[in-house]
Formats: sequence, structure tokens, C-alpha cells
Amino acid sequence: MDFQIKKLILWSREPQFKPKEIEFKTNSVNIITGASRTGKSAIIPIIDYCLASDSCYIPVKTIRNACSWFGIVIEVNQKQVLLARQEPGLQKSTDNMYIASGIEVEIPDIPIKNTNRDSVKKFLDELSSLTFLDIDDENSSNYLGRPSFRDLMAFCFQPQNIVANANTLFYKADTTEHRTKLINIFPYILGAVTPDILAKRQEINNLTRVLKRKEKELLKLKEVSEKWKTEVNGWLAIAQEFGLIKLDALNDLSFEEQIEMLTLISEKRASDSSILNKNIEASSQEIVALRKEESELSLKLSSLKNRYTEMRQLMNSLDGYRESLTIQVERLNISKWLKSLTEDNETCPIFGTKNHPKEQIDKFYTNLIKLEDETGFTNKIPAAFEREFDNVKSEISILSEQITAVQKRIKLQSQIRNSAEHEKYTVENISRFIGQVQYANETFKSLGTDSELIHEIETINNTLSNLRAQVNESAVIQRVNSAINKIGGYAIRLLPLLDSERPNDPIRIDYQNLTVVVSGQDGRDDYLWEIGSDSNWLAYHISVTLAFQLFFNQQSHSPVPGFIVYDQPSQVYFPKKIAARENEQELDPKLENDEDRIAVKKIFETMSEALKISQSKFQIIVLEHADSSIWGDIHNVNEVCEWRGDNNKLIPEEWIK
Repeated sequence: MDFQIKKLILWSREPQFKPKEIEFKTNSVNIITGASRTGKSAIIPIIDYCLASDSCYIPVKTIRNACSWFGIVIEVNQKQVLLARQEPGLQKSTDNMYIASGIEVEIPDIPIKNTNRDSVKKFLDELSSLTFLDIDDENSSNYLGRPSFRDLMAFCFQPQNIVANANTLFYKADTTEHRTKLINIFPYILGAVTPDILAKRQEINNLTRVLKRKEKELLKLKEVSEKWKTEVNGWLAIAQEFGLIKLDALNDLSFEEQIEMLTLISEKRASDSSILNKNIEASSQEIVALRKEESELSLKLSSLKNRYTEMRQLMNSLDGYRESLTIQVERLNISKWLKSLTEDNETCPIFGTKNHPKEQIDKFYTNLIKLEDETGFTNKIPAAFEREFDNVKSEISILSEQITAVQKRIKLQSQIRNSAEHEKYTVENISRFIGQVQYANETFKSLGTDSELIHEIETINNTLSNLRAQVNESAVIQRVNSAINKIGGYAIRLLPLLDSERPNDPIRIDYQNLTVVVSGQDGRDDYLWEIGSDSNWLAYHISVTLAFQLFFNQQSHSPVPGFIVYDQPSQVYFPKKIAARENEQELDPKLENDEDRIAVKKIFETMSEALKISQSKFQIIVLEHADSSIWGDIHNVNEVCEWRGDNNKLIPEEWIK
């Protein structure tokens, strides 16, 4: 995204002082050079604070005591936007912000709050055309929420503690929250996952939830149907006894045919019945057969229950026996040690040499070996026993279902036959039975008709198949790998220009760990933290972060702003005076030898080369100790400020009380 820093603005607490403006050049390398403690390292926190960070990391005391507001002017889409934020005082941050925009924005004498941080965050999200869909809408974790403009700052800042860090490659990726979120949104940032894919993923998740619900409904309907299959048989048997239907073999009918017969019965009248002795005999025989079947099933079930109980008791006894053996083994374990002392002709520390009970110890040791063998034997239940135990449980389940079905048929027929003797075969009783069948038939049709539900499930499955084909997760992985390879290609092109010990070794971005992997000639892959030297870490940081900007610049639309700020990348080459007191530290350290000067110059040459590759389509800001004698003759490098000498710092002396 064409989003670059045009100005940085500070407002004094004293109204008589005009705002201080620091102007940057777009599409260039901008350098603020100066001595220590002049305010260079406050530039990144100020820009970050004005871009709606959650906390204020601007250094306290001098800077925050002198300023009332901080602001930046950004140049985006050929217009300017001023974002200013009030100094938070004793708070961690404040939501008081000011926003203004135009072709050329006017800097107010003192900003007056006209918006808040949340509104600015939404404005920046919309400006970047970020999706408002979550990366994973099924997970309520913030780590899988929608990408935000604040997440993109990882690619825009390289402060002192990051720019040559072996363990952290990106800004704020040293905290779990930012690190996890960045890993999750990486495919989206690389353009491998589009808003359209996120929308389809969300639709897939929604349809999957609906599908699960409908499949549960279908399962319930099937369970109802299974129960009805048992009851329908009973209804048909009674109808046959009343002479409402004529069937030679009731059990030979399919379930669908039985339902058709039930429908026919519901359409009959009591006058259609014909009481025949053979039907009554057949009905009585069926009751007898059902009672017999119930008795046989009950006997089998009782036998299986006893077997299951015995096997369960055996398993429990085995556990207790095993525990008892373990205790005995632990008690006899000392015999091993005592026996070893005897074999080595050493003096027993317990019995000495004269009264040593060797035979007794040997007996203990022999018993120990037997117990250990037995413990090993009982340690695991034989597979055959476990298989038999599972078979018994399965048979109990099957027999329980069968006896329940038989009992339902007996109960159903008994309800009809238990009528008063003088009413059993009357027209009124038969009419009542037909009414019950009509109700049962209508109820079954309303519950058992699942063809519409099956059709809905098939439609959802077809839609899900089409959506999954459109999302194509394997293609997403390929696009991620392709993007990673392009970024690695840019980094490999820039790395030889820097002071690196392995300039020609291929590198790969491991976005799952947010680091760099370097492949050696011996075939071994080394992570960044496995490679020594500050200068190497610096080289990989600069080459990789510039490579990301080159990749984003190549995209038709990338939400990542087109600027990056480095804070003192040359720090690894300046002399470290750890033991010096504060008042003895050199305020303007100098490079001590030509080799270090050459290495530092390579940093700026590499930045210039990156801009050349991009055709000057992004912005670099560098906060540096090194002066123009090192980078002065490099193309496309712009000196913004030189903070050296009296009253030449970020904060003017007259602002400081």
C-alpha cells in the first residue's frame, strides 16, 4: 500500500512555541543522524503511538514532559492525513486523538480532540482494505480474529532491540499474543488467502454446523422408525385377528409393505371386519410364540449377565493380585543388593562376614525372580480374554434390544386383548382400534418421513463439496510457499551486499516460527538463533525485512504500509563501553577502523539497491550515529536532520523547564 510518512510533529506544552516539524522524503532512504541521547530512538514509538498503538512507549521525562501532543502526517493515495494523539500523562495511553485530511493538510497550532483511538483504528483498517472476517470464525480466540492494521506494524519497525536480534525477526513478535496472531494471519498478508476465501471458509463452517444438526435430526428419525418397526407388526397382527386384513405370512412382508397395509387398515370401517376362528387361533399362537421367545431371550441374557459379572470380577481380582505382587517384589528387592555384595566378596554392611545368612538371601533372591516373572505375566491381560469380554458386552446389547422389541409386541397386543370380555370383538371396540391405527399411521408418517431431510443433507453436502473445491486448501499452501520463495529470492539478492559470513547460502523464511533458516553447503539447515555474530543477525534482518517490502510492493494490493524504520542498524559496529559511567559515555561514538566503516556503508548501499529494485516505491527511515561521511555519496539517500552540537535535538532546549 502506498502509505508513507511525510512529517513527524511535536507540540510543546507551552503555547508560545510553534510545533516542531520533521519532514521526510517519500520513496527514499531518510536518515536522522546524531549523537546519543538526542531523541533518535523516540521516533519509532512516536510514529507507533500516532498509529493507534494500545500503549505509549515514548520515553518518559524529557520528551513526554516537554510535549502535549505527538503527530504524524501520512501520505496515502495522493492525499495527506494528519494523525495526532495527546500525551497520556500518568496513564499508559490516552484515546484522545485528532484527525484531519486533505490534498495538503494544515498543521493546527494545538490539536483539539475530534476522534478516539478506536475510530482511528477502524479508519486505518478501511484505508488498508483489510477484511472484516475472522481468520477462523469458529474459534473465539483473539489469535484467530480478523487481521488489523496494528498487526501490520510487525513489518514496519526495526527498533534497537530487534534489528540485530537472534531470536526475534519482527516488531513485537517477542510477545506471545502478537507472535501467535502474526503466524495465523501470515497467509492472508502474503495474499495466499483472499477475503473471498475467508468468506467461503466462514460459509463452510456455517454449513458444517447446519449439516451436523440435520444429521442428528435424521438419526433421531431413524431411531423412531426402528421403534415403529416393532409396533407395526403388532398392529397388523391385531388387524388380522379382527378380520380387517388377510395375510398368509405376516413376517414375510417388508417394512414398506407393512406401512402400506397399515394405511389400508386406517381406511377401513368396523363393518369391514370378519371374525374368523382361524384368525383367533393364529393370534393366540403368536402370543404363545412371543412369550416363548421372551423366555428364551431372558434365559440367554441372564447367562450372559452372569458371565459378564464373573469376567469383571476376574479383572478386578487380577488388578488386586498384581498390586500385591508389586508390593512383595519391592520388599524383596534388597536381596539383589545383598546377593551382589556376597558375589563381590565384600563385607556385608548389615551382617558382616561371620554371620552372613547367604542361604537365606539366596532363597529370598529366588523368590524375587519368581515374583518378577509372575508380575510380568500378569502385567497384561491376554488379548483373547479382552476380545471375549468385548464379545460378551456386544451380545448383551443385542439381546437387550431383541427382548425389548418382543416385549413391546406383547404389550401392544395385550392392550387390545385386555378389554372387557363382552367388548373384545364388538363393533365399538373394532372402531376404537381402527381409530388408534389411524392416529398411529399419521404419527408415523409425520415422524418417519425423512426423504425431505435426506434431500436437504445431500444438498448441503454438494454445496460443501463445491465450496471446498473453490477454497482448495492445498492451493493455499502452494501460494504461501510461492510467496515465501519470492521473498527468499529478494533476500538472497540483497544479502551478498551486506557484511555476512554466509552471503551465498540459500535462505528460507519459516513463517511458522517467524525466523530465517539458512541452508549450508553441507546440507544442514540452521535457524537464525543458531548462527553466531551480531553482524550476521543484522545482515539477515535487513535483507529479509527489505525483501518483504519488495514483495508487498510487487502485489496488486497489499495492506502493509510502504515504509520501514530502522533504529541504529550500525550499532553492532560501534565500540561498546559497558563499564563506563553515564557521565563518561561518549555522546557521539565514532567508528574506529575502516573495516567497520565499509560494513556500515554496505547497509545504506543495500537499502539504496532495494529502492532501485522497487523503482523507488517505498520509504526507508534510518535513525543513526553514522554521519554523512559514510553514506553521503550513495544514491537516493536523504539527510533529514543532523542532531549534533548545541540545542540540536528532537526536543528544543527552550521547551524543557
